[in-house]
Formats: sequence, structure tokens, C-alpha cells
Amino acid sequence: MSPATWAAGFSGAGVDNVKSLAQFKITFTKKFAVYLRDNKNAPFCKGYKVENCPASAREFTSQMLYEPNTKVGRSGPHRDGDMVDEQLGADICKDGNTTSCKGFFSWTDEPILDAHFQWKDKGYHNDKSPFDEGPTGREEIHTQVVSFEIKPLKGGPSKNAVRAGAKAPCQARSLGEVESLNGDGFPAESFFQMYVDVDVDFDNNGSVDMVFFNQAGVGNTILGGDPLIIEATGLKNFPPKVIYQHTGRTADKVAPKLYLGQTNRARSGEEPKNCDMASDPNNERYDGANQHVGWIRIATHGIGFGKLNTRASTRDGATPDQCRVGEDDIACFTRNFKSLPMAPIPEKEDGPFPTTPRLVELDSVMALAAGGNVALGWTTASEIGNAGFHIWRARKAADGEQVEYTLPNGIALTDVKKPLTEALIPTQGVSHNGVTYSYEDTSVTSGTYYYAIVDIDFNGKVTPHLDRIKSVTVD
Repeated sequence: MSPATWAAGFSGAGVDNVKSLAQFKITFTKKFAVYLRDNKNAPFCKGYKVENCPASAREFTSQMLYEPNTKVGRSGPHRDGDMVDEQLGADICKDGNTTSCKGFFSWTDEPILDAHFQWKDKGYHNDKSPFDEGPTGREEIHTQVVSFEIKPLKGGPSKNAVRAGAKAPCQARSLGEVESLNGDGFPAESFFQMYVDVDVDFDNNGSVDMVFFNQAGVGNTILGGDPLIIEATGLKNFPPKVIYQHTGRTADKVAPKLYLGQTNRARSGEEPKNCDMASDPNNERYDGANQHVGWIRIATHGIGFGKLNTRASTRDGATPDQCRVGEDDIACFTRNFKSLPMAPIPEKEDGPFPTTPRLVELDSVMALAAGGNVALGWTTASEIGNAGFHIWRARKAADGEQVEYTLPNGIALTDVKKPLTEALIPTQGVSHNGVTYSYEDTSVTSGTYYYAIVDIDFNGKVTPHLDRIKSVTVD
């Protein structure tokens, strides 16, 4: 259908040329980390035997990476569940700009069907955060990464990089979907399933020590093996001006596996040859064989906030929900990157990390006595899978009373699990967007009270934030 058919909806097919900020974390397997230590002089597992090396001693974190011209192709708009979505496939623009398309990917590349998205088969639409497939009939578009290659923002000799699309021709195609939240057009939410090559320069000496990739099969196909699922909400326009995040929410709830690429793996501009798997059946060689060697713990990239290193409340006409007033792009991105929950790795590869992400992180908690009541306020730094909040109120335990919790300063509390809120205070946030909440306790008399914020996930799991207890004295 013609884009003119969609009143106040998404624009027609085109290519968004946007800026990207990124960082990535890799946790290597114990065996491979020790191999890197002994053969590549990499700073992993120093002083540890293979079986004892914790995850914290074999983690690699890149510096901030940047690309000024990430290219993402879009299809024309269609409806979720219609013939284009499920039978014919949406044609993705390969050459053009935000407002027009000069050429599409060929039919030999295959148009993109809803069935090509791995997230749907793995249950992402049931996790409540942040991308949720809406009711059939909503307006949406399909997308594909045309070109993506992020390199160190500050330059220098380092060769750390992440590549996708035409910059990683041995990989499967990186596809996505943008779906309207209200039925037609913006605001919208989106996701990508990314297949990337990761160049790692362990010693930052200007040479790529190894190339890794994140799927169990290679070749420039639609379907890969283990995608990075990168999601965002609150898209307001094209090109998008949001922070996309990846937290490793795969089918078995662990971070996507990383494989070691062949040394002659095709690079940008090269013929995509020698891309087949060449695994060693004994899983003991690491000098070129494609083997599982680790996991991508966190991979996230901010897209198109505007001019770097400027301090302004708006950027290119957009005010991203994830950024605070006065934050520049780098500060906003860095804060969000640090606040994301760790994507877990298998328990047998033990480490000091949880097997599931922390659902809610509190940025601040306030309690203030005023007019004989207590005013409470709290701001979240992250809300993943959160259904809402309750508030618990406690008091100091008197002699002989049961002690339910002892503060770090030695004060003993009782009635810690006495809820003030009969009804759940519903969540107003999604994913890593900070949201401020308030509540007034009008049932106090004189004395000192202790308050804790409690979050409830969609499965009914209760998590009290006892590390952020606040005390208030009412006269």
C-alpha cells in the first residue's frame, strides 16, 4: 500500500543514517581464558587454575565505541498479521535516505517475514520488557542493518570493533521490527536480532588479536543461531533517537554464546569466502577453529542523540526519555550502560554474577516528615519485568520483641513486612527509563518509622530493597 494510505502513521521505506555509541562486555570460558593468558599474554585468570578462575577474572570490556553513519534500512508500513507480514514479506530499502528509497534488497535476498524473527520463537513477547508484540493489526515496519561498524570513540591504536551487515559479510542478516504502541505511527517500540563480528585487541596495540561472532552457524542468511536481541521503547521518529539495550535474554536465559572466528574471516569489501564452521571435534585448538569460547555479557548502543560532547536538554529536536536534562550524549549513554543488569552465564561457569538479571534498581529514595504525615518518593534507574511497588513500614524493636531485620548501624527492627499499600502501585517505567514515584503515609503518630520500597515482578516475586531503608521521625 502507498505510504499516503497511512494517515499520521509511519513514513514510507527508506534508510536511516544515524550515529551510534556502544560498549560491549565478553566473559570467556574458563578454559579459553587460561589459553589466552598462556598463549596471547592476555590479562585473564592471573594466579588461577582453570577450574577455579571466576567470571570476574575473565571479563573483557571495550572502551566506548562510535560510528557516525550506521545505516538501517526500513520497509514500507504494513499491519501486523497481514499478507505482507506473514506471506509475501516486506521489501527492505537498501539505498536511500530517511524520506525516500532509491533501491531495495533483491528478491534473492528474500523479503522479511514476521516468521524470520527469532525472538518470537523464543518467547520474548511474553517477558513484558521492553518489546511486547501488540495486538494483530497494529502498524509496523520491518528493518535490516545495512552497515554497522563501531570503533573506539577517542581513536588511538586500538582495533576493538563490532561489525554487522555489509561490514560482516559472513554473518546472517541483522533484522528488526518497529511496531506502533498506539496502533498507527509513533510512539513506537522496536527490536533487532543482531549477528555481529567482534574484533578484540586485548593489548590495544593496533592489531586485532582475535575475531569472535555470536551465532552457531555462519553464512549471509536470514536465520542465524543465537542472536543478540537489542530492544527499545519510546521511538518518536525516524531516524530513532533512543538507547537500545541488550541483556542476553535468550531462550535459556543466558547470554548469547561467542565463537572464535577464522583468521581469514571475510572483512568489509572482501569476498565472503571461508565462512563455514571449522570446529575441532576435540575442542582443544584455539588457533583459528570456530569454537564456543565465551558469552556476550552486555552489548548496548545509543543511536542518534545528536552532537557529541554538547550539554543541552534537546538534541536534533528530540528529548530521549532515557536522558536527564543537562546530560550530553556520552554521559547519558554511560549512565545507562552501567545501570543495565548483567546478562547471566551458565552456573557451571561460576562467577560473582546472578543467574537472572536484577529486575528493579533504585536510583534514589526519599522520606520526609511534613504536616504530621510522611511523604515518600523514589526514582528507578532500571525497571525490567516490573509490575509495580508496595511500601513496607517498620519500627524499632522494643525489648523482648522479635527482631526481623538489623540495620548496619545495629538498630533492630520489627514489623519489617508490614505493608502500607493495599493495592499495588503500578509501574510507570519500562526497561532502563528512570521514573519518579510518590506516596504519602497518613497513618503515623509521633515516633520514628523505617520505610522500604518493595517491587513485584509479573510472576508475583517480591523483592524488598532493604539496602535503601529510610528513617523518619514524626513529632
